Amino acid sequence: MSRLKTFITEITEFGINSNVDSDNKIQDLRKLLVGIYLEYLNVKPEFDKKDYPDQPEFDYNKIKENVKSNFPDLDWYSMVLDSNKMEPNIETGIGDALDDLTDIIKDLLAIKWRMENTSKIDAFWHFEFSMRTHSEQHLVDLLKYIKEKNG
Repeated sequence: MSRLKTFITEITEFGINSNVDSDNKIQDLRKLLVGIYLEYLNVKPEFDKKDYPDQPEFDYNKIKENVKSNFPDLDWYSMVLDSNKMEPNIETGIGDALDDLTDIIKDLLAIKWRMENTSKIDAFWHFEFSMRTHSEQHLVDLLKYIKEKNG
């Protein structure tokens, strides 16, 4: 977990700064997503029984504006809803890469706030919980979208 805060700081910059300076933002994003995923797979969360104040609300629309400014080519994509089913008429859905990254960043901003304002135990517990229940699917879908779009 030694690099989690660094990964979070770097990836959330795409949601709080409208013009992140980078030679290859997509490649940087891929590396950060993989790094965050690896940290998630290695976390061993414990529950912190202390009471802490609630995290602040992070403005989804403002984050999304900055993400769009940094990644203007993020777009809609199609996806198989259950890749374990093998049927002739498989059910598909529509994903939104812009929304995926915005949601990931919003969740990670909350984790970063916890790292700075509660405890390491609390932050790691919330990181594992938010990944397992929400962000992991966005992260996997976004990596797949980037791979298929950019080869």
